[in-house]
Amino acid sequence: MRYQPSLQTERLRLRPFVADDAATIVALAGTEAMAEATISIPHPYSLTAAKTWIASLPHMFRSGLAVHFAVCTTDSKDLIGCFILKNIDNIHQHAELECWIGKPWQNRGYATEAAKAVIVFGFEQLKLNRIYGYYISTEPQPAKLMEKLNLQHEGIMRQAVRKKSGYKDLGVFSRLADD
Repeated sequence: MRYQPSLQTERLRLRPFVADDAATIVALAGTEAMAEATISIPHPYSLTAAKTWIASLPHMFRSGLAVHFAVCTTDSKDLIGCFILKNIDNIHQHAELECWIGKPWQNRGYATEAAKAVIVFGFEQLKLNRIYGYYISTEPQPAKLMEKLNLQHEGIMRQAVRKKSGYKDLGVFSRLADD
């Protein structure tokens, strides 16, 4: 695939990010609470950093390293979050699932709906055998999402990430193509 495809669900469109998304990304993902709850979102998160990140995404896709989806509602077309398959390993056929949904759109089932589409894409289009995801063990929502998606809990990595509030344990879940 030369250009990243878009995915469609009942209520969502998952599309490539565009430069105009930068300000919304900063507003939704750039909060201190989001940085503490996620593994890779920094705080503060500047508009310049968001623009630089967006500009890097087409290369990451073409290189086969990652696929980044902007999650938008189909009715209002608002950007509400991000789903990523990253650290794609074509030799071992696995990738890491990472995501966030902005606070105003949480607890509406959008994360589950988007994740199902991204997982299907990973197994069917990218021909992955294994999709895994990490979560900060003190954050219950990501673990609940992974359980809903039939990912299996594999364990806890002690003090695997450092956040402003200190070292945090990471949990890991995974799902295989034939699960």
